Amino acid sequence: MERLSLEKETVHVDYTGEGIPESVKNFRPNVFRDGDMYHCILGCDQETAVFGSGNSIEEALLEW
Repeated sequence: MERLSLEKETVHVDYTGEGIPESVKNFRPNVFRDGDMYHCILGCDQETAVFGSGNSIEEALLEW
């Protein structure tokens, strides 16, 4: 099992804010920035992790 690396810039997210999807509020996935992209991930390996990405934090959370 290959573990995912989160050695990118971690982003603070206010999980209680308006417009945050209930799934994000409940599970609180990690959000990080890699260049111009934001990624949202819950899980520790590529086979079972739930992953979303976008050009903004909001896009990454919605795709997640």
